[in-house]
Amino acid sequence: MALKLDRRGHGRRPVNILATLKCGAQMFSCHIVELSEAGARIRLANANVAVSGRSRLIAAEIGDKESEIVWQKGDLAGVRFTDVKPRATGMPKTIQR
Repeated sequence: MALKLDRRGHGRRPVNILATLKCGAQMFSCHIVELSEAGARIRLANANVAVSGRSRLIAAEIGDKESEIVWQKGDLAGVRFTDVKPRATGMPKTIQR
């Protein structure tokens, strides 16, 4: 079995934080289930909604974060915080993607 390489520049940690995801004029209840300096994995309260594009993730524990939805699979979605600079990976620029 091949090992999966985790290319994330920031460590993730499991959390359970009640939050609100704001996409345009719409607001969705969600829970942050994993959190890092660069983003979060969230579980939407309603699995029947589709979210995409620019957003804001709002929670008392993290404040109001400008973000972008980068993926969604059912009620789970990945959010990248847009105000975070990427960390250097130590890899040559031609290899970084």
